[in-house]
Amino acid sequence: IVDSLRNVNLSPFDIQFRGVGAFPSLSHMNVIWVGIGAGREELVRISESLEAGLQRIGIPKDKKGFSPHITIARLKSGRNKQSLARLLGEQSDAEFGMMRVDSIRLKRSVLTPQGPIYSTLFEMKA
Repeated sequence: IVDSLRNVNLSPFDIQFRGVGAFPSLSHMNVIWVGIGAGREELVRISESLEAGLQRIGIPKDKKGFSPHITIARLKSGRNKQSLARLLGEQSDAEFGMMRVDSIRLKRSVLTPQGPIYSTLFEMKA
């Protein structure tokens, strides 16, 4: 996996946080996300490069495809989902700022009863 990361051609670029939504949909939401406007194509290119490298070592391509986003919440209950869906719909095209991307990190997530614990296993800088 690290070799696949090292083979990505990475130059610094900016991404724009734009719009909000939910997976799988606003009417059946489990995950709330902020979308990516500018920089989306570069993230897709990086994803495709990584997937090609991973397929060479036997890790199959994700059937769902890559949708550039930032997960901001996971919903555990059905309470207030209608109000939340209405609020998200009102912000579906809102802009939330920009960020410079100048590295890729391989992260590890360990799920615990208190919540996930994240650690960085590898970082590649542009």
